[in-house]
Amino acid sequence: MQKSSNLQIWNEDLAPNRRYAIIKVSQDDKIAKVRVVTGGTLALLDTTGTLTRKYQARIAPADADAELVANTDTDNLDRLTSQYDGSSSFTVSPTAHPSIGLLMPIRTIYDKLSPLVGSAFLDAGFDQERNRGGELHRRVCATLGYPFHEDDGTFPDIRHQLVEVKLQTSPTIDLGLVTPDSAEPLDTPRLAGIQVRHQDVRYVVFYGERDGARVRLTNLYVSTGEAFFKRFQQFGGLVVNAKLQIPLPRLFFED
Repeated sequence: MQKSSNLQIWNEDLAPNRRYAIIKVSQDDKIAKVRVVTGGTLALLDTTGTLTRKYQARIAPADADAELVANTDTDNLDRLTSQYDGSSSFTVSPTAHPSIGLLMPIRTIYDKLSPLVGSAFLDAGFDQERNRGGELHRRVCATLGYPFHEDDGTFPDIRHQLVEVKLQTSPTIDLGLVTPDSAEPLDTPRLAGIQVRHQDVRYVVFYGERDGARVRLTNLYVSTGEAFFKRFQQFGGLVVNAKLQIPLPRLFFED
């Protein structure tokens, strides 16, 4: 099913003799075109043959509306968050590097964001996950005390607080190229001689339901990367899921 020109094939290379049914969906969510081609035809459009690999996990919403998975930050980060000066607003960008005295403890983040559960916002469409996530990101930034929203596409989303924000309207959580519990260093300057690691990042996971023209936030989970897989099940089997991405030509459905 294609509403964009980016064809994605998961966890396998193209099979030359397999038949692929590519269905074009219009902007008003109606089937507009269908084309059936062999893998050999698609292979001619694949200029890289490279599988983009990423980790994934599964969320199973619980009865509780909000859940603090890790009651405290990692030992590594606790040495920094314990110096939090209690600031409720900031003048810097949410994508700025973290600084001493302004790094909130994980429980403070949880307490500030919990009231967002039950709120709703306009749904950009079933295939607009990035736009839905952007609207949530704006709300999280405002709730944490930032005067404006900014997202430079790097990890974590709100770097100034070492917070990664995720909105889930389906059970599968995309985690990127590094697992949350990784001890690899994060690309940030040392703070008081401490190097922040991926497992120190605080994950803010909202679960939402599409309700007509809106998305309603039903659950919140806040966890350190270190404790992430104590609450969310990592996909087994392949462990790292991969996709082959092929840009379809503008006239693909006209041939």
